Amino acid sequence: MGDKTIRVSERTWRKLQARKRGNESFEDVIERELEDDEPLAGFGAWSDTEIDEAVREVKREMDADFESGP
Repeated sequence: MGDKTIRVSERTWRKLQARKRGNESFEDVIERELEDDEPLAGFGAWSDTEIDEAVREVKREMDADFESGP
């Protein structure tokens, strides 16, 4: 299988960058993100739990970091 080049917006690039783990390539991130056949499976599973608010707080902090740039 040959390689293909795709264009993504700066916003999408930042989202992919944020999902990288360790030395993962963007290809690794995309493959991992697309692995789940049902991306909404489990949606809301942590609702009404203490961890739900903790996850929201981490997301707020990460969003603020991404908006401020490198």
